[in-house]
Amino acid sequence: MARVMIAGTSSSCGKTSVVCGILKALKDRGHNIKAYKCGPDYIDGMIHKKAVGIPSGNLDSFFCTGDELCSLLDRDGISIIEGVMGYYDGISLSEKASSYEIADMTSTPVVLVINCRGMSSSAGAVIKGFCSYKNESRIKGVIFNRLSPMLYDKMKALCQSMGIKAYGFMPDIKEAVLPGRHLGLVTDEDTEQFKAKINILSENAEKYIDIDGLIKLGESAKPLEYSGIDIKRISNRTVAVAEDNAFCFNYEDNISLLKAMGCDIAYFSPLKDKALPPCDRLILSGGYPELYAEELSENTAMLEDIRSKIKGGLKTIAECGGFMYLNESIDGHSMAGVIKGGAENKGSLQSFGYITMTAMKDNPLCLKGEKIKAHEFHYYGSENTGSDLYAVKPLSQKSRYTGHLSENMYCGFPHIYFWGNRKAAENFVR
Repeated sequence: MARVMIAGTSSSCGKTSVVCGILKALKDRGHNIKAYKCGPDYIDGMIHKKAVGIPSGNLDSFFCTGDELCSLLDRDGISIIEGVMGYYDGISLSEKASSYEIADMTSTPVVLVINCRGMSSSAGAVIKGFCSYKNESRIKGVIFNRLSPMLYDKMKALCQSMGIKAYGFMPDIKEAVLPGRHLGLVTDEDTEQFKAKINILSENAEKYIDIDGLIKLGESAKPLEYSGIDIKRISNRTVAVAEDNAFCFNYEDNISLLKAMGCDIAYFSPLKDKALPPCDRLILSGGYPELYAEELSENTAMLEDIRSKIKGGLKTIAECGGFMYLNESIDGHSMAGVIKGGAENKGSLQSFGYITMTAMKDNPLCLKGEKIKAHEFHYYGSENTGSDLYAVKPLSQKSRYTGHLSENMYCGFPHIYFWGNRKAAENFVR
């Protein structure tokens, strides 16, 4: 299977813009493509999906083994993988869960994006440093971002002198800067303007980036070698999944795994629908409920239906925004009230990063004493964060209690990626 990782020297170097331009150019050429994002990020995957109308998966070596990562990648067509942060950046100054580790575990060739704003010849030092930092860096080429077209021939010659291939560049395109909205949000109102920006990026990618060369590089990737992953087909349960502007953080890989286990997915909108669809399980996903708190509060029929169904025993996962929705209020607007207390903006990042959680009691995902891997990223806090899970950060081993567990509910700020918790997913479906 053809695959290429587009990594970066740092966050904000332009990886997402370059990737979206390449994805749209490949789609316009008629290629069968799949997009991926390294790490647990929902936002860039949402942007990939909006950019070209295709699902975007995640590749995360904190959650997944090498076999699991390769299993997620093994399919027809060409896969474009967007890196996370700087290429070697992982957990707590290590390379664990970095783009580099994922490229190494999946034998994926890498093209490095270098932001050339305010830099020319110094790019040579950046290239040399990144390529020589590891004996096998897997970096096969570079793409220069925000580079004047007049400088590209010199930069290309610089690359040739260092034995690295230049796969083109992107000029500084001010009219195609992707929106820096609330956590990367692109609302329905932004969609037409967003599509216009993607078209500009695609036109420039086709003009200035060696798309044919990237395809050839992707096709040179070694065949993936891994043991097969046994996905247990369990039942034909119907899982109701919240999906609208307020609740949009659903891992595509979580949904595909549920389907592989035999589940039917029934999407619904807490904003617009008046009741849950007929279902056996409920997932209240993360998203931006705080931006739609008034509308959610006014939809009392849905709030009452969800509250009564959960109290009646409906097995439920509610994470981050979904957890906030089950609080009594968000910024003073009444919510479902399954969890006592309110949620409000704390004005700063409350928690960020990976954790491993040990359950303090039996719940739909695991038994008391069993572990679940998760990820957090939230500015909001709750008056009742919970204390039914003992959460420990990797490497630093900082710990705290969080979350709410019951016989039929997992509820809290941490997000759960099912591929890294397949036993938990199986338990939930059973």
